[in-house]
Amino acid sequence: MMDTVGVKAAMSEISQIKVVAPNVAQAVIDQAIQIHGGAGLSDDFPLTAFFAYARILRIADGPDEVHRGLIAKLELRKHAARLGLPRG
Repeated sequence: MMDTVGVKAAMSEISQIKVVAPNVAQAVIDQAIQIHGGAGLSDDFPLTAFFAYARILRIADGPDEVHRGLIAKLELRKHAARLGLPRG
């Protein structure tokens, strides 16, 4: 989408991906830890390190809440323009 419409037009989708992908990764890793039980927390598997990295990703490129706020702002602006409402 960035290649076809540009970064500015794809900003909402970019922020959506930055929220969803790390959250999904963290959820998958959490399930892997659950499946492995106590071993999932041991040094026998790298799952705890993966979990920590996934958590860091949720902050590294901007906290989730910042991205969620931007998504809300962009989506409300888009729909306000479509409905002829004042931008605000």
